[in-house]
Parts: sequence; C-alpha cells; structure tokens
Amino acid sequence: MAFDLTIKFAGEGGEGVISAGDFTMRAATYLGLEVVTFKSFPAEIKGGYALSQVRMSDEKILSQGDGFQILFAFNGEAYEVNKPLLKPGTVLVWDGPEGGDFEPEFDWLEKQGVIAYAVPMSKLAREEVGAYITKNMVALGAASELFNIPIDVYKEQIVSKFSKKGQDVVELNFRALDAGINWVKNNIKKVDPYRLPERMPRKDVIILEGNEAIALGAAVAGCKVFAAYPITPATTVGNYLSEIILKANGYVYQAEDEISSMAIVIGASFSGVKAMTATSGPGISLMQELIGLASMAEIPAVIVDVQRGGPSTGMPTKHDQADLYAAAIGGHGDGQRIVIAPTNVEENFYLTIEAFNLAERYQCPVLFLTDASLSLRAEAIPTPNIKEIQSKLINRPLITKDMNVDPNEILRYKVTETGIAPMLAPGVSPKPYAATGLEHGEDSSPRTSPDVRTRMMEKRFRKLKNIEDENQHLLEWDLGDLQEGEKADISVIAWGLTASITKEAIQRLRKKGYKIAALYPKLLYPVPAKAIEKIASMSDITLVPEANYTGQFARFIRMYTNVKPVQFNIYRGEPFIPAEIEAKIEELVGNKVKVNA
Repeated sequence: MAFDLTIKFAGEGGEGVISAGDFTMRAATYLGLEVVTFKSFPAEIKGGYALSQVRMSDEKILSQGDGFQILFAFNGEAYEVNKPLLKPGTVLVWDGPEGGDFEPEFDWLEKQGVIAYAVPMSKLAREEVGAYITKNMVALGAASELFNIPIDVYKEQIVSKFSKKGQDVVELNFRALDAGINWVKNNIKKVDPYRLPERMPRKDVIILEGNEAIALGAAVAGCKVFAAYPITPATTVGNYLSEIILKANGYVYQAEDEISSMAIVIGASFSGVKAMTATSGPGISLMQELIGLASMAEIPAVIVDVQRGGPSTGMPTKHDQADLYAAAIGGHGDGQRIVIAPTNVEENFYLTIEAFNLAERYQCPVLFLTDASLSLRAEAIPTPNIKEIQSKLINRPLITKDMNVDPNEILRYKVTETGIAPMLAPGVSPKPYAATGLEHGEDSSPRTSPDVRTRMMEKRFRKLKNIEDENQHLLEWDLGDLQEGEKADISVIAWGLTASITKEAIQRLRKKGYKIAALYPKLLYPVPAKAIEKIASMSDITLVPEANYTGQFARFIRMYTNVKPVQFNIYRGEPFIPAEIEAKIEELVGNKVKVNA
C-alpha cells in the first residue's frame, strides 16, 4: 500500500498558516516524498480564512486529493469550515484546551470516529514563548512530535527564513517549536496511525511553486526583458524572475500599468530580444489593443495570464479558468494568437519555454493560461537539464548585416508559402522597417487596397494553419489499455489544472474496470479540432470539466468541431477534487441512454 497523507493547516490570514504548510512541504521533500500543495487565502492583507494543505506520497501525485487525514485548526472558523470534511479516522489538532476561541463538540467527534488532540497553541505562544506570532511554530512542533516530521528540517528553514532578522528571532522560533514538542510529549497519548516514513534515498529534484517555475522557464528560454504591473496572483512571476534574470544580462521593469508593460514587451521584441509580461484577467482586458498590435506587426511576445475569479475585481486570490474567451478571441478584428495552458508545476516550467519557442517560430503573441491555485502550488520536480533544453531553443529567423543580403530585396512582410518571413532588428539588420498597427504591404508601408488587405490577412492566418499538425507534443493522449478500434465507455477532454485532477479520477475509475479515452490539450487555440474529433469518436459521450460557468472550451469545441460535449462546470473559486470528476463519469456512463436521447 502506497504512503499517501494530507496535512491541512487552517486559520486566519496572518497567523502563519501558509508558512506552516510550506515548512511541512519541504520537510516531506527532505524525506524523499512526492509533494503537491494547495493554498488559499483571502484578498485582505490580514484576517479572513486561509489554508495551506500538503499532500505527500511515496508515489507520483497528480492532484491535491479529495480531502485530508490531519487538520490543524488554528481557530473556530477553521474548525467550522472543515467540520463537514472530518471523516472517520481523521485527526483534528485544535487550539485548546485553553487560550483558543472555540471548543469542538467532543461527543460529535467521537461519534464520527474523529481523533482530537488539544494543543494550546495560542496560550503556549503567548505565555511560554512570549510572542503570539509564533503560534504556527508551536503547531509545527506539535506536528513534528505527533507525526514524525523531522524537526531538523523545520529548524533549517527557520534559520533560512529568519536569520536576516537576527539570532534572537531564530531562537524565539526554536523555543516555539520546543513548546509544541514538549506539550505533546507531556500531555498527549498518540492513538492515530499516521507517521511520516523514515528518509528514503534522496531524489534529484528541485522544489518550485507554479509562478516560480514560469520565471525559471522564461530565464532558461532566453527572456531578456520582463515588464509588468503588479497584480494578484501574477506579481510573483516578476519577483522570482528579478532574482535570476539580471545574472543573464536581462531586465525586469515595473511599468506604470498593464498597457505600458505590454508596450514595453513589444518594443523589446521589435529590437530583437525575447520578452514577456505576466498579468491576470483585468490586465489582459487592458492589453487587448496591444496584443492586436503584436499580431498585426507579427512581433513575438509571451503574455502570462494567471487566471483568477472574475469578472471585474472578482476574487483576486481564488482559482478560475474563465479567461479563455479573452485570451483567444478577446481582441477586435481577426488577429492571430496562440493560447496554451499547463496542467501542473512542471509544465509551468517547460511550457513557458515552449511559449517562447512558439512566439519565435510563428511571430505572434502567445498567451499562457495558468491560474491562482497553480501559481501557489508547489511540487518537487526532476531537476531540468538546462544545457539540453537550451540546445533545442527556437529563435526567430533574423536577417543580419553580415549575411550579405541585398537590402533592396528584403521584404519584412514577404508573402511566403508558410506565411512566415525573416525578421529584422534595429542596428542588427541591413535596413529598417516600420512595425505599425496599420495594414501594410510586404515592405511594411501602409496599404489599404482590397488586394493587399486580402493577401496580408491570408498570409498572417496561413502561419497558424497547420499548428496542430506541427505541434503534436502539445496534445497529451491517455488511452489506458484501450486496443486499436476498441470503444471506450466515455471520452474526457480537460485542460489546465483541471486536467491533472482529471487524471487522478481516471486512474481510479480504470481500477474499477472503466474504459476511458482522455485528451489533455496544452494547445487550446487555435483549437486542435482533429485531435478533439478523434478522441470523441472513441465513445458515445465526451465530457469536458472546466472551472468556469459557461464551459468556455466546451463551447469552442462546439464552434470548431462536430462534437457535442457534455459540460461539467464549477465556479466556486476552488479547483475540482478528483472524487467529483470520478462521480460525474460514473453517472454519465450509467446513463448513456439518457445522454444520447
């Protein structure tokens, strides 16, 4: 039986809930375990319900899971929110018996088969440590003693995080850990079965959060200019990138707004370097005219959209998958753009590199759709081979002065069979050109005649005509043990973070005997119609789960193919859990006649 354990810390924003989860995640990684985190916090600077959940296993993990085995409830709200999730065998560690703001219903807990341990985190932090702010460290001390979490790793992280504030702060947090440990030793008799395993052989991995992986991917891809305006939950992409891009002779620039940041990216790319911005839904709305300029002027640009709950300000810190319309067709006129989406933290890294490759190859804007949950999710991923990756990077075809090309024969927007022509860059190429938002002829001069307009529109769209065939690696197929020509019980298409959750649900169902064909497209637009029609042809039902109200990708499927998928939508600000998708598939397969009526 595989080891699979989830610990959840929940309480008020500002109590150190997120840090407690991060420290525990690193401790699990130290033991050689696979980890996936899930974090959620309010938009307020302080206060409101926050949680940090760490799932750990000795096997590959695909999602945050369906629930938890261990809950640390820092306050009454955390208890009430999670009370419905306390199932037989789960453990509740609560802030008591003195000093907390609540007391659980012990009769109810006993009836439910829930194990409860009282650890007076608040009281110990105030009275024994002398600093209420160390409440989360008291909790970690208790966690270490109760569940065999290596205390040395907690202490290493305390040193790493607080040493700049002085040794007194480090010692204060050490005392808080000891307070939690000693309370458990002297007051609690452990009756639950949960203990982290002893350290396994160390794996060659690095721990990355979603936004951190994007930043590293951009640096590896050769990004030299990053410009952005701060916006939750995208800001940390620039924060992380600022720590590494300067070492590669690059620049991070905080613009005055999202419009300016996109203009900077276009200007930098026009000059011949790779450039990127990162924003969220409101920023994408503001950038649309300039994304159109990049399309018309055929300038490579990477735009990261860390999706959040909308519309308007919506829920700035919550999960959503509702920016697909804006990313794909949000601009005015018929513009060329590519939209891709990762499914996990590892793909945040590799697909960011792919975004630059696509932008350089097709000379157009590439929009990268991640989301708030994935931005904060942490995973331990195999250490990338940077040299091998960089040896395969794609760079734009650039005409330089040393090529001995007759300047009179150079046409920046030359009509070619592929629609793609070599690029020019100021100071590097033998002649200048105008990259404007106006329609233009092959030489870049403004033109509005019907014949030129027709040729140039067809040229630009021809670039992406075969994008699906040319990028099969962006279409992940999962057919299980289906044989050639065998009919599946159901076909499933999922994208973004929902895809990784869907994978786990499908794994469970296959163990029950279900035959399922699945497609996880990283390329969302232009819509990969051939792959979608093929996967749909393998069964009588096609399911598309999405975290948005209208079923945006499902509607694209209806628009661009003959497939009529079943939509399964959530829009609560949190991702699916595998059990929901598992239950939906079982329902649909059990009601085939009804679905096809």
